[in-house]
Parts: sequence; C-alpha cells; structure tokens
Amino acid sequence: MRVLFVATPLIGHAFPMMPLALHLQSTGHEVLLATGGDAATVLRTELAVESVAPAVNLARSSVRAYLVHPHAALRSLSGMADARAGARLFAHINRPMSAALIALARRYRPDLVIHEPFAASGAIAAAAVGAPTVLHNIALDRGEDIVRETLKALSANVGGHAAVLSVAPPSLVAVPGWPMRYVPYSLPAPDPVDWLYTRPTRPRILVTRSTMLGDGPDAMLTSLIRAAPRVDAEFVVVRPNRPLERARRLPDNVRTVGWTVLSDVLPYCSGMLNHGGAGSIYAALVAGIPQIATPAPGDRTWNATLLATSRTGLAIPAKRITHQHLTTLVTDTTLTANAKLVAAEIAAMPTPAAIATRLPGLLGH
Repeated sequence: MRVLFVATPLIGHAFPMMPLALHLQSTGHEVLLATGGDAATVLRTELAVESVAPAVNLARSSVRAYLVHPHAALRSLSGMADARAGARLFAHINRPMSAALIALARRYRPDLVIHEPFAASGAIAAAAVGAPTVLHNIALDRGEDIVRETLKALSANVGGHAAVLSVAPPSLVAVPGWPMRYVPYSLPAPDPVDWLYTRPTRPRILVTRSTMLGDGPDAMLTSLIRAAPRVDAEFVVVRPNRPLERARRLPDNVRTVGWTVLSDVLPYCSGMLNHGGAGSIYAALVAGIPQIATPAPGDRTWNATLLATSRTGLAIPAKRITHQHLTTLVTDTTLTANAKLVAAEIAAMPTPAAIATRLPGLLGH
C-alpha cells in the first residue's frame, strides 16, 4: 500500500502523525510525508519527505489572514478552537500547498491519503487522483469541522473521509471516529540531562512555553520566577527564553535545560506548567500527571478549560499564576488521581499498530 501523509509545515502538526506513519513503513508499506519548513527538514532521517510548502511564521501568517477577516481574529482570540477562525488562517497556509500537492499526488499515485485537520489541501490532492482519505486528528477538537470550514474558505468541493482517527480521550471530549491511542513522538534530545531521569527529593514541575511566540518576554515565565521561591518544589524550565537566560540570578529552586523529550522526563515529574498547546497537554496526560495550562488564542483556552472541567489540571492566565496555584498542582490528590485515570484511559485505546491493520480495508472507498 502506498500512503501519502500530509501535514502543514509545522513540527507540532507533523509529529503526532509519525507513530502511525512509522509503523506502516516498518510493516512494508510505502510511506511519503508531504509537509515543509522545519518539519520537512528534521523528519527526513525518519522517512521519505517531500517539501510542498515553505516554513511558516504562524504569528505573521495570523496577522495577514486576520487583517482581511477581523471577525475571525476576534473568534481566534477567544481561544475556544473556533473552526471558522482557524479555517481563515489555515486556508492562507493551504492555498499555496494545494497545487504542489496535486502535482505530487499525480506523480506518486497514493492508494491512501492521511492528513491532519489543518492540512485540508491533502483532501484536495486526494480527490484529484481518486484516492480515499483518512483524517488524523491531532488535538482535542473536532478536526472534521476545521477541514469543512477550510475547504469552504478555499472554495473546494471534495467528498468525505473514508475514516476519521480520534486521539482524544473520551472522558475529556467526545470526537467521533476510530479511537486511537495518542503516542508522544519526538526526535532524541541532542544533549540529554542525566539528572532529569532520576526521581527528585521533592516534587518536580516541568515548565514549557510555546515554540511559536519567539524568544522575547513571556508572562508565564515571569509569573513563575515571582512565585517559585514560595513553593516547596523544584522547577525545570525547558528552552528558556532570552530574558530568562540572561537573568543574573534565578530562584534557587529553578533550573533550565535545552531541548528535552517531554515524554521521557515527565514520568519523573509531579506536575507540568505549560502554554496550553495540544502536544504539551497530551504529553502530561499520557504521563498521568496534573498540569497548569494558560488560556490563550487558537485552541489553548479550549484545551485549558477541558483540563479544569475534568479536574486533571488548572486553567490559569499566565499573568495570574501564583505560588498557591503551583502548590495546589503538586498537593491536590484529586488532580493527580484524575490525571492517572485519564492516562489509563489513553493506554487502553487502540494502538497505531492496531489501526494500521484496518487501513487496507478502506481502499476503493
């Protein structure tokens, strides 16, 4: 079976599909990933990659798309995963991808096209060669809504998906489709820090920030530095921003490290503080630890709200994080117990390997 995977040129959109892609490749299927930017660069060592788009500056693309559609900008700022708002931005990214993908599909002749919700151009390319499509959800929202609205913004009329893969744990949010276990994926850390793989003497909280917001001031890190001295815990900041790196003195219980594979070190942590991105949230859910997520535009308020509603974490605006919130994160036994229940729920979902055995049955749909 010849399978074409399609992702927007963003690492956080390509990585969640890699466990299924690599399993198909390891079992004898021919796999090609169509993406671009850093995602294409870093994944070339893992499987065949075709670059179909330049690197994307998400902040700049957002400004361009939302200047034309100010109402979409307002909906995006709510952070509640509004499909129409997301469609305006990702139509702007998908439009130049479509022609390259159609040309690639006509040359490659895939038996099946698997794309993530924000790469609706994958469905356009599949339709051009009559290949069935599988929608691979990568977040905690309904990818079908995003694809529908994006195709509408692109004035594209294509058929439905042969299957939809849902990685969301049902207890947090019901996303229709074939359930599939979320498996964290990352490239190895270039310089792993040995002490991160040991159990600390007091609670350890891992802190991650968005890779999309550049290296300038970060309200979440500012709040952390202010609150940390009053918390009986050890904080580890992954990829600190430039102001934090230049700080002459950090609180005694705050340490910094470079690129780190979150899923490898989270089992040694008691909690996580993050920006509300789906990848970070899933990493903590899989590890079974509670987290604080900061509500923000896009889907990050939606993600943080799901954590708060399920009592697997807290939703706290970045500027308002206090030592009480951080202490609650590692002392509230209900948060920890609920996080472990969701981790068990995820572990019970069908694996990418199990899903792979069902895909050949979709050919001809």
